[in-house]
Amino acid sequence: MSIKAISVKASDSIEAVSKFKDKLGDFSPNFILFFSSSFYDSSNPAKALSDAFPNCQVIGSTSHSEYCNNEFNSSSISFMAMDKDSINDVCVKVIENTDSDAPDYITPIKETHSYFGGYDNILESFDKFVGIVLFESSPKSEEYGMDKIGTQTDILYVGGSSSEMNGTSRVYANGKSYKNASILATLKTVNGYKIIKTQSAEVFSEKGLTVTKSDVKNRIMYEIDNRPVADVYAEVLGINKDEIGDYFVSNPLGVLANGEIFIRTFNEIKENGITLHCGIPEGTVINVLKIGDIINDTKRDLDNIITKKPAGVINFNCLYRTLEITNKNLIPKYCDLFGKYTSIGFSTNGEAYLGHINETSTMLVID
Repeated sequence: MSIKAISVKASDSIEAVSKFKDKLGDFSPNFILFFSSSFYDSSNPAKALSDAFPNCQVIGSTSHSEYCNNEFNSSSISFMAMDKDSINDVCVKVIENTDSDAPDYITPIKETHSYFGGYDNILESFDKFVGIVLFESSPKSEEYGMDKIGTQTDILYVGGSSSEMNGTSRVYANGKSYKNASILATLKTVNGYKIIKTQSAEVFSEKGLTVTKSDVKNRIMYEIDNRPVADVYAEVLGINKDEIGDYFVSNPLGVLANGEIFIRTFNEIKENGITLHCGIPEGTVINVLKIGDIINDTKRDLDNIITKKPAGVINFNCLYRTLEITNKNLIPKYCDLFGKYTSIGFSTNGEAYLGHINETSTMLVID
């Protein structure tokens, strides 16, 4: 077996890692990814893992709630251990000060290319290379980060933003805990990979709407088609303006590109605008969406793309999706979709794939 996924609950990180190591047995990983309840942050799960596995690359994130195989938990740690049968090599880089105006993504990506023998060398086996990106969510700088990554490399990065439940948001790399940082782990896989982006949404308003006044950095939209955003949104839905907050999750916004939907969700009414979980630049054409059937839509996309059992599946699932299936008592049905795979996941504060999105699940499938 080249990948193992294990869920653990314990009193602290040291005990959790000890339990994890016992369950691994003689399995020898070269890369460990973990999603950890913020309950464990005070005892630093990354340090406990690096102490226990000194020759292994380790990355992770705090999480609101965790998935592992067919389980859903909170106050737990979901671990995925990968060995050289699945991951030939991995390069981990940390981008700090992501709360600054221009955090440096260029240097770590250049260093990543050099680590693998140069970009030309990567291109020779390009179908084997893929990246995982973990953003610490509090700086709200994911849009900048994904833009810089996309302009510096053709390697695809998939991932999510840290979340938490009654704790502090963190990301982790090789023994250290980080605030205001992003983690890039670039993997050279043995048998290749697939990326799945699934969302349960369809276009509600066929007419495209143009964002005409927006503060991208602070993720606030003020005007659509030169009119107050709240007025237009209420008009499209056919509701009173004082009711719009009840529809933010069920009717998010969508940016359509080549027939594919990239979701942006409103957060709260603020001053003369509405905040979002992902910034939208002025001039962007959007549509109002309607959320559909998460279970059936996720099953459809898994079945369409995964045609034979993979080594592992990593699921970056939006917290809004988790809350939706929790409120509808659909957690068992959702987890059953992943029970036939070796898999882990967590409830994110936003997902990463060709940009920063939300109300989506982005998945890395390792063949």
